[in-house]
Amino acid sequence: MSTSHAAQSVAECVQVEPEASPRGMSLRVANRCEVSVRCELRWSVRCEDDTSGTPARPMSLEVRLAPGHAREVLASGEACGERIWEITDDVWECKEVR
Repeated sequence: MSTSHAAQSVAECVQVEPEASPRGMSLRVANRCEVSVRCELRWSVRCEDDTSGTPARPMSLEVRLAPGHAREVLASGEACGERIWEITDDVWECKEVR
């Protein structure tokens, strides 16, 4: 089995469901694979009043899940303090834990 095929099959059996919450974006990560997985979730936070030259604030979390398990994590907008925030460029990638 090639690495790309294995990565593709893991992507097909892991679900990431985003849901807006007051403090950020709640991400429910569910492992429906028959193997344990390690998922890296990455996103950027932009704050109100950021100029076009202000770089987004990169954030990331790592989640490990056994087969049949799920976990909720928070992609937080707290880096902006009291300012209005936006979460952008969210991506996730999961791999089999060997």
